[in-house]
Amino acid sequence: MPRGSGGGRPLGSQNVPLQQGALVDGYPLITEDTGTNTNPRQYEKDNGFYSAVVARAGGVATALWTIATAPARTAGEESTIYHLHIENSTGAAVTAWLEVGGVVVTPPYHVANDDTVTIDWLAGLDIGNQDIDLNASANDVVAQISGTEA
Repeated sequence: MPRGSGGGRPLGSQNVPLQQGALVDGYPLITEDTGTNTNPRQYEKDNGFYSAVVARAGGVATALWTIATAPARTAGEESTIYHLHIENSTGAAVTAWLEVGGVVVTPPYHVANDDTVTIDWLAGLDIGNQDIDLNASANDVVAQISGTEA
């Protein structure tokens, strides 16, 4: 039987209480981990956000994640975007993108009529301590972002 497959034997120390050994080099004190350092989703849970679902209006960039929107971005916090969801039901194909202070920070994403596109940034799109706006080639394009701020 391959090594590590158990072969009918218990692997590890199941149901054996953990005991503290001698405090010497190489044997640190046993501590309970709250998950902050070992659970990759704990940071997202503690610092995550979802913006409001916003439609581009008035022919200009529309506030998406700012200190004036609800929910509001926290002033002084750095925002990192992990997901952008764009929905188009305008009757024609459109492009949509994100802006910070009137400067485009993403490529324009093409969205067919009656379609939804999700863009994922696995490493995150760092925006910093800045308000984020939605812009598009037509009004009524809807978008939402999610990410973390800290």
